[in-house]
Amino acid sequence: MFHRILVIVAALIAIGAASMVYLVSRSPASPAASRPTPSPIVLASPANVSCPPTEVKLTGVFVECASIGKGQSCPTGSFDRPRVVLLHGTKDDFLLYIEVNGAYHGPGTYALAPWPHASLGVPDGVAKVALRESTTGVLWESSAGSLMIGQSEEFGWVYAGLGASASSPVDVSLNIAGWWSCS
Repeated sequence: MFHRILVIVAALIAIGAASMVYLVSRSPASPAASRPTPSPIVLASPANVSCPPTEVKLTGVFVECASIGKGQSCPTGSFDRPRVVLLHGTKDDFLLYIEVNGAYHGPGTYALAPWPHASLGVPDGVAKVALRESTTGVLWESSAGSLMIGQSEEFGWVYAGLGASASSPVDVSLNIAGWWSCS
C-alpha cells in the first residue's frame, strides 16, 4: 500500500511538471503565443467530492467517483489503438479511451491538447483521452491536461479537461482525474 502511495505522489509530481511545461509553452513570453490561441477552461472541482485513490474523479457535467472495471480492449506493444477501460460510477457507467497514436515513445507523461482530427484512430501525433457515457453515448474529448503511462503500459494516471466536441475543443465541460488500469 505504501508503494502505491509513493507511485501516486510521483505521478502527481510528473503531471504537475508536464502541465507547467505545457502552460509555459503557451504563455505570452513564448514566440508561439504571438498568434491568438484560446485557452482551455478547466472547471473547479467541488470541495465535497472526495474519491478513494483507486477511483477516478469526475467533475463538471457529472460529479461522481467511478471505479475501474475490466479493460474492454487492451492491445499491447503501442498506443496506436486506444486502450478502452470500463468505469463504474455511482449513477452512470463510462468507457475511458486512451490513445497516443503516432507519438508514442514509451512509458512516461504526455501532454493533452485539443485534437487536430475529430476521432480516435488517426496517427496525428497527439495524445488523446476520451470518455463515453454509456446511457446517452455522448463522447467527451480531451483538450487539456496530462496522461501518464506506467512502466508496464497497463496502468497510469489521467488529469484531463474534456469537451463535448472537436468543433469547440476549448469548451471544457467535464474533468477527469485518477488512476486508470487496463488489466
